[in-house]
Amino acid sequence: MKAIEISKLNKTFNIKSKMPTRALIDFDVDINPGEVVGLIGPNGAGKTTLIRIIMGFDNADSGSVSVFGIDNQDFRFKQLVGFQSDNQYRSKTMKTFDFLVLNSILAGFPNNDEQIYTMLEYFKLSQAEDKSLVSLSKGMRQKVELISSFIGKPKLVVLDEPTAALDPPSVFELRDFISEQKKSGMTILFSSHHLTEVEKVSDRILFIDSGELKGNVLTSEAGPGFIEEAFRRYESERRFI
Repeated sequence: MKAIEISKLNKTFNIKSKMPTRALIDFDVDINPGEVVGLIGPNGAGKTTLIRIIMGFDNADSGSVSVFGIDNQDFRFKQLVGFQSDNQYRSKTMKTFDFLVLNSILAGFPNNDEQIYTMLEYFKLSQAEDKSLVSLSKGMRQKVELISSFIGKPKLVVLDEPTAALDPPSVFELRDFISEQKKSGMTILFSSHHLTEVEKVSDRILFIDSGELKGNVLTSEAGPGFIEEAFRRYESERRFI
């Protein structure tokens, strides 16, 4: 059984306008259990649209998505999947620890304080547990969002630009953390513009542009620096199309 099975996804925005935007075009891909898969592509390529459809936040015009054989509209899907959005939640009244407890309850794991404390300590946020979310720096809020995505026992975690607000030491922490989760059999799909990190942590890399899957590469079969080289070559060729 595949961790994610995506078949013939199509999505068009502003379909009734004179210039509709085809965000996804017959998008097909399978992701295996236990894989760490990086999703890359230029701005507007369709990465976030793909992620939102996988998560069930948007509907595709046609096609299907299943996670471990379960349709993404099935209520059981929510207990299988953790998600980190590129939009950070801010609150003047909600404290860090309370936010994570709430996310744990919503994931079906009440009384999960031990895991929350462990992850706060790992990401060096123990001193922020009683602080309001709005009082935290952007990088600290990013870490809180990341922790919330791994709360409970998700079989799949989907991350949308997880390193966007992180400083280098925090990026290294996340890289090591992802490697540890992979050992436990967790499947991780993440989008990023941070090409070096994508190459370092991914088993496989998907390259998307103009809503189409342009590349699907195993990192074990490619040399160091291949992502940047391929990206530069593709962008150069694009200018002359």
